[in-house]
Amino acid sequence: MGISAIVLKIASRCNLNCSYCYMYNHEDQSYLQQPKFISDRVFGHTLEAMRDYCRSHGQRSMALIFHGGEPTLVGVERFRKLAARAREVLGERLSLLGIQTNAILLTPEWIDAFRRHNVEVHVSLDGPAEIHDSVRVDHKGRGSHAQTVAGIELLISQGMTPKILSVVNPGRCGAAAYRHLRSLGIESMDFLFPDVTHDSRDTFYGGLPPTPVADFLIGAFDAWFEEDNPQVEVRLFGDLIKSFLGAGPGSDAFGNPLMSYLIIDTDGSIEALDALRVCREGLAQSKLNITRNGFDDLHLGLPLVHKAVTHGFELAELCQACPERDVCGGGHLPHRYSLSNGFDNPSVWCRDILRFFDHVRARTGILRPPLNQPEDTQAGYRS
Repeated sequence: MGISAIVLKIASRCNLNCSYCYMYNHEDQSYLQQPKFISDRVFGHTLEAMRDYCRSHGQRSMALIFHGGEPTLVGVERFRKLAARAREVLGERLSLLGIQTNAILLTPEWIDAFRRHNVEVHVSLDGPAEIHDSVRVDHKGRGSHAQTVAGIELLISQGMTPKILSVVNPGRCGAAAYRHLRSLGIESMDFLFPDVTHDSRDTFYGGLPPTPVADFLIGAFDAWFEEDNPQVEVRLFGDLIKSFLGAGPGSDAFGNPLMSYLIIDTDGSIEALDALRVCREGLAQSKLNITRNGFDDLHLGLPLVHKAVTHGFELAELCQACPERDVCGGGHLPHRYSLSNGFDNPSVWCRDILRFFDHVRARTGILRPPLNQPEDTQAGYRS
C-alpha cells in the first residue's frame, strides 16, 4: 500500500483550546518541546523525502496537508512561500495540497493564496453554536463558532466551499449538527469519533447514556439519509455503506487498515497518526527525523510506526467472534488503547459502533453476511 500522504505540522500552537484536543488536553504534552513554526530547512527536507519516496517506489504522487496546531498562525505570506515551494519541488508528484484550519484568521488575502496555489481547504466546525461553543473555545474560554462561520462564509463568497470536519459531541443532537452544516451550504463533511482511550473515556464523557456517540450519529445519519441528496457527501456514512457492500475501508475509522500517512512535526520528527497522543506520552514517536531520515527508514526507529505502516495490528481476541469484525476492524486504533492491555481491546466506543451499524443496516436494508471464521489466530491482521 505504501505512504500516500504527509500531514505536516507547520505550526505547533493553536489560537483555540478545544477541550477534547488530542494535541493539548490529553496525555502527550510533547508539543511544548516543539518549535512554534516549521523551519525552511525542515520543510525542504520534507519535500525532498516525498519526492524521493515517489521516485524509489514508482509512485505517481503523494498528498501534503498543512496542519497544526493552527496552520494559519504562520501568516499568509509565509504560507504563500511554503505552498509555492511545494508546487515547485513536487510538481505532478503532488496529488493534493490541503490545509486543516479553524478558519478564524481567514481574510481575502488567505483566500487568494488558497486559490493561487490550488489548496483544498478543510475547516473544523462541530455544529451550531450550542454544540460548537461548548468545546471549541479560545484560551479565555470564549466560543469560536461565530468566527469560524465567518471564515466559512468568506470562503464560500469567494467561490471556495470547504470540506468540514466535525467531532461528535456525545450527548448532543447529531441531526442539529448536520442540518447546521447544510444551512451553511456545505456539501462535503465528515464526523469523527471523539479521541479517548479506555483509561480516559470517563474523564471526558462520564455520566452520559450507554451509547452517546451512536445517539449522535444516528440522528445525523437519519437527517442525511432522509434528505436523499446525492450531492451531499458524509464520508463516514458513505464509506460505511460501501464497506457493508464489500468495499475495503475508506479511512482509518473502521476496517483496521494499514496506516497510509505519516505526521511530520515542526522540528522534523516523524510520527504515526497524531491521535495516538491521547494514549500516553511518546507513543506515536519513531525517534526518526526528516532532516536525517527518509520514509523508507521506519524500520530503524521505534517499532510502532513501522508496524502501523507495514504490518498493522492484530484484532483483540474479543473482536474475533464479532459479526461486524470485518467491517469494524476494532475501530480507530487510538480508541483501542489501555495502559493495561495496549491495543488488545475492542474500541472504547464498541457498543456505539455496533448500535450505529445495526441502525444503518436497518435503514439501508443491507443485511449482515455470515461471519467468516478466521483461518488462524492472526485473522484481522493485515500484512
